[in-house]
Amino acid sequence: MSFTLISESSFSNRHSLKINWSKAQDLPTFTPPPEIDYVALPKSQTFSMVSISTPDVKQSEAYIATTALFFLFSSSGKEDKVFLRLPASWRDLWIEFAETKKEKADEADRSTIRTFRDIVRQKRDQEMEEGVLIQGAFKNRNTGRALDNGDESGPDKGTRSLLTSEAYQKIWTDKCGTQSYQMMLVRFRFHISGLS
Repeated sequence: MSFTLISESSFSNRHSLKINWSKAQDLPTFTPPPEIDYVALPKSQTFSMVSISTPDVKQSEAYIATTALFFLFSSSGKEDKVFLRLPASWRDLWIEFAETKKEKADEADRSTIRTFRDIVRQKRDQEMEEGVLIQGAFKNRNTGRALDNGDESGPDKGTRSLLTSEAYQKIWTDKCGTQSYQMMLVRFRFHISGLS
């Protein structure tokens, strides 16, 4: 590890921390706070204070070290209690980072849930629309038959008598082969199996 003082004045101090590893490391999956510049290579990582500074050189060094420590070890199950060894003020900084990280993760989870919820709603709406169309088709078919049965002298009477039983079987086979009919059967079987 090597600390480098980036800027020094009586009221504003910033540090950079470079960590060199003997073997390649897995890179953390989340990004550091925006006030920290982070550069990662397989065998080195550099953390630099960009838009934040401290009034003291030692505070600046401790700030960048705590930030790097959090960034490297907060996701580790083995090292999740390492922050308890820090002084109280730096422990508070760790907790602040942890809360920010949790808020970002929660927001990402909420976004994912919204996406899944939208997909489910679209699917449900599509199925309901198809169900309405199917029910409407059956409703219209039944209404048409009721009119035909009441009026035997209509123009459809002659057409209906011309169809053979093979023609009716072909119509039935065509209807049974449609996707909407197959989906209706699946829903019906699911509904029946839920009742037993």
